[in-house]
Amino acid sequence: MTDLIGDRCIVQRVPGGGWAYCFLDEGVRIEARYLRQDHGQLHGEVNVLADWAGAIRHKGSLSCAYQNLHSLSARKTLAKHCADRAKTKPEDFDWQAAIDAGFIEIIAASRQGEGDVIVLDDAPDVIERDIDVHGLQVPADATSMLIAHGDSLKSMLVLLVLGTLAARGQRVLYLDWEWSGDRHRRRKHRLFGPARLDGLHYLRCQAPLVVEADRIRRYCDEHEITFLAVDSVGLACDGPLKDDDVAVRFHRAVSSLRPALCTAHVPKSSLGPDAKDATAFGSVFFSNLCRMAWNVKKQPGATDDVVTVGCFPTKQNDGPRLKPVGLEFTFATEQIGVRPVDLTTIDGLADKLPMATRMSSLLKVGPHTVAQIADVLAAKPDTVEKTLKRGEGKMFTRLSGADGVYRWGVLDRRSA
Repeated sequence: MTDLIGDRCIVQRVPGGGWAYCFLDEGVRIEARYLRQDHGQLHGEVNVLADWAGAIRHKGSLSCAYQNLHSLSARKTLAKHCADRAKTKPEDFDWQAAIDAGFIEIIAASRQGEGDVIVLDDAPDVIERDIDVHGLQVPADATSMLIAHGDSLKSMLVLLVLGTLAARGQRVLYLDWEWSGDRHRRRKHRLFGPARLDGLHYLRCQAPLVVEADRIRRYCDEHEITFLAVDSVGLACDGPLKDDDVAVRFHRAVSSLRPALCTAHVPKSSLGPDAKDATAFGSVFFSNLCRMAWNVKKQPGATDDVVTVGCFPTKQNDGPRLKPVGLEFTFATEQIGVRPVDLTTIDGLADKLPMATRMSSLLKVGPHTVAQIADVLAAKPDTVEKTLKRGEGKMFTRLSGADGVYRWGVLDRRSA
């Protein structure tokens, strides 16, 4: 955003957030970053730059300090300091007028923000905004979450998503609180090969996201990052996870950056065999404020080198209802293979699927009676019968048998 003020000055949005007031002819620029409202007054880091020969500067800056932009005394002190550093007299350049004008315009720009009120029907037409990686879909314009036990390949899934997007030409950023760049680099080579992926950026974080957000936002703006990942929510927060305010602050920080895929752990009470209904550990707002959530369940394969991950959609705010996704990882010394699999064929994960999905897969083999279906799926006959009746004419069809016993088959949708 750039607004022309008269014929000599402009207001600009600066990378990472904040505003700049620029004197085009005089080569003076007043930047205000990390802006915060405190009791109705605007505070921020103010950097005054002057491209002048003879001025006492550091990297082009006459002054860089935290300021109260509403304070008249702070403005006077800053104007005098800049005049001294620039070695100018009032008749040469009116620093007091420059600082006053810059602060007034920055305050006005901060209040206005970047969005304009519109009639809802004038909003842009909906476009396809889902990211699809091997069937795992996440929104490309909102926050989503992978929720699982530890050691469920959440970080592997995140790297798979980001690496695939980078291979498609997008610029993405992996925000990591858990591991290290060298470890993820080796994983990336095993997943995608040694070829360089210039679009895949990585940052090892230490401080909470609310602290790191400003420098991350600036990096995203300067490097045109379109999507990022947060690994993981627990370490990226700035307080107790059960505190609702902590969850709200986390989501505010994420939404101020870019659309993101986050990983979250489950509470101790969800460490039983059924993780399908697990929610993120801590405040309910961690799950409530994301736009899509997947529960991730890992199932060991026939050998130690094969692992299947089931991803079960538990929250979705838009679009056609998603189906569970199965991904099989094969771990070799130099390569990690990934392929989609049918979860109905995976012991330990099939029982997490909806009954209708399991029955549809079974009946594709051939018609079955209610008793046969219940026996194969280890389900109650009453549950099977209710599911069949709900899906009759939509998914299932009733077939008459020569022995007088009804059997059920999959409905041919082409003739439905």
